[in-house]
Amino acid sequence: MWEGSYESEPFDLRLTVLRMFRNLRWIVLFTLLGTLIFGGGYYVKKVLLGEKPRYEQTITCKIEYTDPPVQSGDYYINEMTWNTYLDSGEFRRMLFNLPQFATMDLDPGMIEMELSAAVASDIHVPSVTVSTFHEKATEMFSDAVQTVLEGEFAESLLEVASIRVIDVSDIALVRPDVRPLRAVILSALLSCFFTVIMMLLREIGADSIWLPATLHKRYGLKTLGTIHSEEFCENAGYLFKNLQNIAVCAADDKINPQDATRSVKEIIQGNENPRKNWFAVPSPILCPEAAGTLRQAEGVLLVVEAGMNVGKPLERVLEYFATQDVKVTAALLWNADEELIREYYFARTKKRMETKAV
Repeated sequence: MWEGSYESEPFDLRLTVLRMFRNLRWIVLFTLLGTLIFGGGYYVKKVLLGEKPRYEQTITCKIEYTDPPVQSGDYYINEMTWNTYLDSGEFRRMLFNLPQFATMDLDPGMIEMELSAAVASDIHVPSVTVSTFHEKATEMFSDAVQTVLEGEFAESLLEVASIRVIDVSDIALVRPDVRPLRAVILSALLSCFFTVIMMLLREIGADSIWLPATLHKRYGLKTLGTIHSEEFCENAGYLFKNLQNIAVCAADDKINPQDATRSVKEIIQGNENPRKNWFAVPSPILCPEAAGTLRQAEGVLLVVEAGMNVGKPLERVLEYFATQDVKVTAALLWNADEELIREYYFARTKKRMETKAV
């Protein structure tokens, strides 16, 4: 049974980086797409459909308890309880039962009021913030809240002796915290990061073959290189020396063995013994009975397609060859990225090497 040599194939950082540069256009495309989706979504939600600026005024109160809290377990009103009181229907009833609201026909936009409380440090000094979309409405509701806090609301709390307003801030226009530029930059960075990660996982897990050396390191096959390699003729002359009938077999059904055989003959024409017979054999994937022809051949040249997800089909063919006792003399990487190979080996384009007749 054929066995792979994956353990002897280390992670190739250089090849991975070169492949990532080959996918640069996809990285840029998905980064722009992610930026458009997330950054654009933020802009639509926060800017186009976002809240309008609000007017706020903060009321600071001094609260006196009937039984001042001095130790753990004593009663006091914390921040959460203050907000519960302000959001309650009882407090709103007290507010709108004031004389100034009795005969007033309030516009719905005017009564979109928000109340919030905070206890910054001292439980005796809470603060209440009144917020609306209109400056006059904010001032009007702030006065009403002050009246309710010092009057009916304070009287309704048995544990509270009195509530006194000690400070009222100026009305301030508060705009929503919207940062579209930061959102776009963050979307671009995150989109680029996750795109690169996905591309890396795709490259690492795709079982790809980009270099002729991979055929030897991973599958233990001797290789002629690629059809355009400078060493192709020399390797062919050595590996197929004294062999006359040589079968050219495609490992993948995507490869036409006739085209591969014709290309091999054209390249080594004039450099080989004219008695050599290079003949095409269908891929075992398409024609399993071709194994008989391959066993009768003196040499077998296995043509392997370069690219992604080609490792498993090659393993299937090698397993079939091992069962059928077909010995592969050499392999040829087909449709390889010649520029990638040159960049990988820091090689320059050279004239194909000449070799003697074999």
